[in-house]
Amino acid sequence: MDLYLVSDLHHYPEPAPHPGREAFFSFLSDLGRLDPPGALWILGDLFDFWFEYGTVVPAGHERLLSLLRNLSASGWELHFLPGNHDFAAGKRFAASTGAAIHSGEPVVLDRAGRRLCFAHGDGLGTGDIGYRAIKPVIRSRPARFLFSLLHPDIGIRFAKLFSGTSRRILRRDLDHVPAGLEGWADGALSAGADIVVTGHAHLGRITALAGGLHISLGDWLTRMSYCILPDDSAAEPLLLTYSPNEGLSGGTHPAERGV
Repeated sequence: MDLYLVSDLHHYPEPAPHPGREAFFSFLSDLGRLDPPGALWILGDLFDFWFEYGTVVPAGHERLLSLLRNLSASGWELHFLPGNHDFAAGKRFAASTGAAIHSGEPVVLDRAGRRLCFAHGDGLGTGDIGYRAIKPVIRSRPARFLFSLLHPDIGIRFAKLFSGTSRRILRRDLDHVPAGLEGWADGALSAGADIVVTGHAHLGRITALAGGLHISLGDWLTRMSYCILPDDSAAEPLLLTYSPNEGLSGGTHPAERGV
């Protein structure tokens, strides 16, 4: 079974415009037509903000949730590793989509003779000292409980004040994976992984390090990129750019490979 990996759609609730929404929806539909089905891993920040209330599902994500449900119903394995914008995803997201949620990171698995290590990437390695200090606080049970006491309309407005990362990213263009994250990936490779895949940096790139490959997935705001890990240890991973006009073949091309 081939693995397909994506990250960082940062989906805004409809009808707010989004630069990659329709391309991503087309991508999901194209995956559903593949035979045999594979496994889709979403490595975080699928949503620009997501919180699970006891009786309310955030509005404006209906089409996205439906397409994910259709994909899993067609025989695809669907895996979700939450990021810093959607770390609260849980039972309601799983029930709506059929996805298996992996709340801890990194996720390590052995497939086709290779050890794979997946992570969103936020707060890993050196750097981001302030965020790494606050991360366990904002993800704690007491913090989630207090936030759940807010009316959903108020809570979502409040969250938007702290959820402008994707809009800021649209105004900058990284030409390298942050040193701290790449250093963390190098350490994971040294510890026995053959391939490390991360999101968060919004840069699509395959980097050959001493112990193996680090794949940075890019995003669906400007790059529309996805990775294929073939179910064959002799086959090279592919990092591709999706084009709705060309689908999953013909119009895609490898992203830049760094050494």
